[in-house]
Formats: sequence, C-alpha cells, structure tokens
Amino acid sequence: MHKPNTEKSIFIITSMHRSGSSLTASLLQSGGLHIGRKLLKGTEFNPKGHFENLDFYEFHQEALRSQGIDTDGWTLQETIEIEESLVEKAKEIVAKNSVSTHWGWKEPRTTLFLEFWAELLPNAKFMLVYRSPWEVVDSLYRRQDPIFQSQPELAVKLWLHYNQKIINFYNYYGDRCILGNIEAIVSNQEAYIE
Repeated sequence: MHKPNTEKSIFIITSMHRSGSSLTASLLQSGGLHIGRKLLKGTEFNPKGHFENLDFYEFHQEALRSQGIDTDGWTLQETIEIEESLVEKAKEIVAKNSVSTHWGWKEPRTTLFLEFWAELLPNAKFMLVYRSPWEVVDSLYRRQDPIFQSQPELAVKLWLHYNQKIINFYNYYGDRCILGNIEAIVSNQEAYIE
C-alpha cells in the first residue's frame, strides 16, 4: 500500500522591495501555495494587494524595531540579531500558518533575515526574486517616500544591499533556492508555478 506524502512543503518568497515579489506570490498562490489568511491590503502602488502575510510582516517589523532599525527595512546593516523572545514568537507564527501541505509567505524584509529562517526551517525552499536596479529605484521614487526624497541615493544602496544578501544566500544555500528575474517569471509563469 502506497503511503501518501504528508510532509509539508514551505516556500518563502522574497526580494528587494518593488522587485516583483507580489506578482510572484500571486502566481504561486494561484498554483496552490497557501500564503496566509491575513494578507496586507492593496495600496495605490499595489492595488491587487501585496500578498504579504501580516504575521510575518509584523514579526519582521518587530525584529527591526527591537534593534532600533527602521521598520520598513530601509537599512544597510549587514547582520540583524533576533532576540530569543522573538525566536519563540517565530516558531509560534510558523505553527499557526502551516495549515496547508504547501504553504509559505512573501515579505521583502525576509531578505534581511534569510539565514535565520533557513536555520529555523531546514526544509524550507526559497524563491529569490530580483529586478533591474533602474526599475526598482524608479518605482521607489514614484512612491514618494520621504526617506528617498531626502536621501535619493539610498534607493540604489538598498537595491545593492538587498540583492547582495540574496546572492550571498543563494551561493550558500543554492540547493534550496530558485533565483528568478521578474521578467523571466512573467514570461514563463507555468514553469515557475510548477
């Protein structure tokens, strides 16, 4: 008798902000990936929604806040410590959200905590999305966030920082990752959903 596979698969989607991870998450959700019940609502810049699980969104904001870092993730800090109390909270959030055989989340700030999640969830797979720097920077400028109006060069520095973290993670954990340019993902949706 064949025993069904009951092991849950975890798929984590991340990128630099404004790099296409919302679109990627929506495609994977349409392919059957459960990305959460409570999702961040749409805005003028993402009218269909951000596809961000509020539990992970709020967790990352709390982790950043605990270290005195901007909760939007506008940081160039290389390593961000996770306090022990937050490790337990992360485990609770994972337990709460692992309601489906195929589940995961999308949240750009995850990029700042990739190693933490890789260690906490050794079976998790990662979808690392990137987009050209000029498109990301243009998108950030169009949002008119005050930080980019006062420090326009920060948008480029953040693109470099986030994408370097993604490359470093991919180089170390490549067997657990899919690295995809948003243009390729859009052009080959069916292949990425599979």
